[in-house]
Amino acid sequence: MRALPILVVIATAACSHAAQPSTQTPAPAPTPAALSPAQIAARNTLLAADSALSFAANHSLHDALVAGADDSIVMLMPALPRVVGRAEVLAVIDSLNAVTNRTMSWRAIRAELSSDGTRGYSYGYGRRVARTDTLTSVAPIQYLSFWKRDSTAWKLEAWMVSAGGADAPASAPALCAHPGAPEYASRVSDDAISTARSADLDFSARSVKSGAGIAFAEFVAPDGASIGTGSTEITCGRDAVAQALHDVAPGVLTWAPVVADAARSGDLAFTSGDATIRGDEGVAYSKYLTIWKRSANGKWYFVADGGNSAPPPAP
Repeated sequence: MRALPILVVIATAACSHAAQPSTQTPAPAPTPAALSPAQIAARNTLLAADSALSFAANHSLHDALVAGADDSIVMLMPALPRVVGRAEVLAVIDSLNAVTNRTMSWRAIRAELSSDGTRGYSYGYGRRVARTDTLTSVAPIQYLSFWKRDSTAWKLEAWMVSAGGADAPASAPALCAHPGAPEYASRVSDDAISTARSADLDFSARSVKSGAGIAFAEFVAPDGASIGTGSTEITCGRDAVAQALHDVAPGVLTWAPVVADAARSGDLAFTSGDATIRGDEGVAYSKYLTIWKRSANGKWYFVADGGNSAPPPAP
């Protein structure tokens, strides 16, 4: 999530905004309606694109992004600033590979589409392999992707990669299982990008006023997830996500969106921005990617939130 590192009170948050799994047993999610054959087929095209990108990245991360990234891709890698634009992303990847060749591979545990089929998201587990002339190292990762479908194919529009725990489970945690038929907001006529940004700002304001645990409980979907916490499993479900942050006091964790996009249908969006974590031991910075889904009541809730560390902002 919006994540963290230097404060003991939030060291469990290496988040997007941040979170470690709760020891409490989460409440069961409501049984979703079954997807129609057409919905299953549409989602399978996104899963196929996710898998194809992984296959390509396992051989060449550069070539994978040349073919699979949107021109306006937003990339969030640990310890680096946010990178926007395919040319800029490729330049960063090439600079890293000039020192140590890096490849990645992953598998999705969840994917979902907007009602018009033009946007989607996926997240799951993977690994990063780094090679020099004398050494090969393998590290687990977790990832979160937001996708845009053009006239011919799915393209990666936003991509967050963060450290994951070793021995990732073979199957999704129960509350992260592939969703059933969603209840989308109907007759959306406003500017979805603007309202998603506003929801993100309201989310941050709630964290400042009442604490991160209360804020996350209010804005996460019942089956929402926190990705990139450094734990073995992705944190799934409203109770677990909120519980992981219940000790983060008001004013400690704050953030603001920088870039955003939404489906034309106005029911699925992403925001990406910068977060600040203030505590007794100092200040830490992170960047985040949050996927928002608008419910039938018209309110935005996040279904996935991930992030990693960032350098301090420029003076």
